[in-house]
Amino acid sequence: MSVTAEICPSCGAPLTLEGTRCAFCHVPLLVATGGAVTTPASATIDPDAPFAMQVEDVFVIKGRGTIATGRIASGSVCVGDALVLDGVQGQTKTKCTGIEMFRKQMDVAVAGNNVGLMLDGVDRKKIASGDWLRAATR
Repeated sequence: MSVTAEICPSCGAPLTLEGTRCAFCHVPLLVATGGAVTTPASATIDPDAPFAMQVEDVFVIKGRGTIATGRIASGSVCVGDALVLDGVQGQTKTKCTGIEMFRKQMDVAVAGNNVGLMLDGVDRKKIASGDWLRAATR
């Protein structure tokens, strides 16, 4: 069932529900009978859903590439995973070439982690705060 409402309280995107999840950020939502939509505190992190992370900030390290920072909302990401950048500029395919969390190199990051992801082939002008990184569908 798909219901259209105003905006998602989690990501701010125009809200289209797929079941009880936002179709854009995939965060589980509670829908009241009157149409009010809320985000339950316990449902803001979903380790079993596909990888999704909203970009909070973007950096460029000369000679290395573009780094997107943010908190992983759902799923997990590994170095080498194919990703899709969803943003104002449309969708762009990329690859995670590195993960760093609190100045430590990681091979895997999971839902709830605040991380920096090094992205392959993404120009600084193509990514902005508020964009979403998602697992590429196979």
